[in-house]
Amino acid sequence: LSDWKVRIQKNYLNIITDIQHESIVDHLISKQVMSNDDGKKIESGKTPQEKNRTLIDMLLRKKEQGFIEFLKALRKDQVYADLANQIEKTVVTSTDMATLHKCLN
Repeated sequence: LSDWKVRIQKNYLNIITDIQHESIVDHLISKQVMSNDDGKKIESGKTPQEKNRTLIDMLLRKKEQGFIEFLKALRKDQVYADLANQIEKTVVTSTDMATLHKCLN
């Protein structure tokens, strides 16, 4: 189990309320982290938050490379660079790991 998933979970609210998903999804598709079908599924959400939730749910099912590319996509846009840094610097404790582990089993 990876600590990057905990970082996403701990910043979940900021991610789904703050980002515009389009450029991030385009980046993830271009890096083959996500497929065009994934992109269509994300676009089928009714609200920006719903689209972002779908994006993050998919990202959590990917390998760590997806997380790395997600941070790169955030950093491409100066507006989201702070969010990328915040996610990256999020402290992950053994309690966080244990809690996430319980949730996934």
